Amino acid sequence: MKTPYDAALRVRQRELDEIGMAIRTEALALDELENAGRRAKAMLLNEERLAATELALSSPGWLAHMRRQGQQLGVRRAETHARIDRLRACAADALGTARGIQMAADHYRGEAARAEAAAEQAASDDLGAVAFLKARRDSGR
Repeated sequence: MKTPYDAALRVRQRELDEIGMAIRTEALALDELENAGRRAKAMLLNEERLAATELALSSPGWLAHMRRQGQQLGVRRAETHARIDRLRACAADALGTARGIQMAADHYRGEAARAEAAAEQAASDDLGAVAFLKARRDSGR
């Protein structure tokens, strides 16, 4: 049964779908940043080991660059985490609103079903009363 709340519910559902997609996209980006951070850390540790054994291969500039890159990845990870947290808060808000709309739609359907059942019962009562009055009239003759 259609309700006046169906359109609003569809809009909220689309909004939830879009937020879910955005969260998945950010989660993938976060995963890529985590992998890049692990690779950079592994390269840095490998270079530091090499530099410790071979002084001629030491490259302070490269090491500083890799450390800066690791810091930048950390900042980007923190920003991505913050975006995911904001999206999750939006999703929770949209889900709460959608549940409220769904409850209103269910209430509307329930009230419509009760009204329909009451109308059917009234019609049945009317038919019974008419039959009773006819039977009473016919028995009086």
